[in-house]
Amino acid sequence: MVAIVVISGIGLIGLAAVLTGLASPLISSVQEVVAAIEWPQWLSVTPPDTTPPAVSNVDVSDVTQTSAVITWETHEPATSQIMACDPDGICTWTEQDTTLATTHSVSLTGLKPNTTYHYTVISMDAGENEGTSEGEFPTPGGADTTNPVISGVDAFAITDSSATISWKTDENATSQMEYGTTDAYGLTTPLDEKLTQNHSVALSSLQPDTTYHFIVKSKDSSGNEATYSATAFQTHAPVSPAPTPAVAEKDKPAPDFSLQTIEGEAISLSKFRGRLVMLNFRTIESDIRAKELYSIQTVRNEWSPDELVILAVHFRDSATDVRSFVDGKGFTFRLVIDPLGEVAGPNCYDVTSIPTTFFIDREGIIRAVKKGRFDSARRIEDILESM
Repeated sequence: MVAIVVISGIGLIGLAAVLTGLASPLISSVQEVVAAIEWPQWLSVTPPDTTPPAVSNVDVSDVTQTSAVITWETHEPATSQIMACDPDGICTWTEQDTTLATTHSVSLTGLKPNTTYHYTVISMDAGENEGTSEGEFPTPGGADTTNPVISGVDAFAITDSSATISWKTDENATSQMEYGTTDAYGLTTPLDEKLTQNHSVALSSLQPDTTYHFIVKSKDSSGNEATYSATAFQTHAPVSPAPTPAVAEKDKPAPDFSLQTIEGEAISLSKFRGRLVMLNFRTIESDIRAKELYSIQTVRNEWSPDELVILAVHFRDSATDVRSFVDGKGFTFRLVIDPLGEVAGPNCYDVTSIPTTFFIDREGIIRAVKKGRFDSARRIEDILESM
């Protein structure tokens, strides 16, 4: 009866505290027993997945001006999505493919030409863990609509019936001309479809002592055409036919000729009578690395111009091409143009091997002929000293 009175006196709160104090040792004992129990495997609890998919082997392919395909792999099944941003920071998202897979392929469309895009591939696994990988790719530019730029138009090797016109373009393009005795032209050369930046067109069957107007035209691989209307050139007055020159032969007089250097200087072989002459017939392709020309320059440095004249005659090469070929190489001997190959041809020096060099003495007699390149300046010196 006394105990009942005490409990009644402390009230409900006090009763709860008493019961909690009595129960604490019991709860601790139960927790220890439960922790010691070996539960069956089928009752085990798996911790939540917090590992994002590992993204690898990202590849960008089939890139056009407005589209691309991006593929990648993940080490576990996951969704597929891409964010692509242009340089202005404008980003677009593809619709998420919720199919869980380990290989992914997403097509991007609506891209802008000639733009570098920054992309992020995104894959989310079943636990909503997100794996990403970033990269960049450029889209190709739009169609070429820019005309070639024509420069360096030049008329040279002008005779009473022929002339050669050369020019340059800033990109590879075709070659063609319109020409005539008025600015209405009237004549057109055949289209040379070879794409090049160095152009040369030979005109023949011209009227002597006549002014010719002309326009040059070049078209690039995209069909963009540029034209350049030059002023005109004047053919030479008619001259009496020259006797057919004797073919060059050792120990015989060297056939005379008149040509122009790449700077436009008119020269003739006869003006150098009284000096040794080294007459070297060549083409750009015969010595593309200019190895022999460097040997010739070494000889030029050793001999006085009053003793030795060196003429490197480029036949069937234009002055523009030769100037471009020797630019910056420091050659000081004369570079001469035989654009139609008339002097090198069978009715004059009859050059059948490229290069071929004729050595002419002070009386104008051919004393030595060398076919093929000189491999050193010493070989040239030996021949000159023997003369």
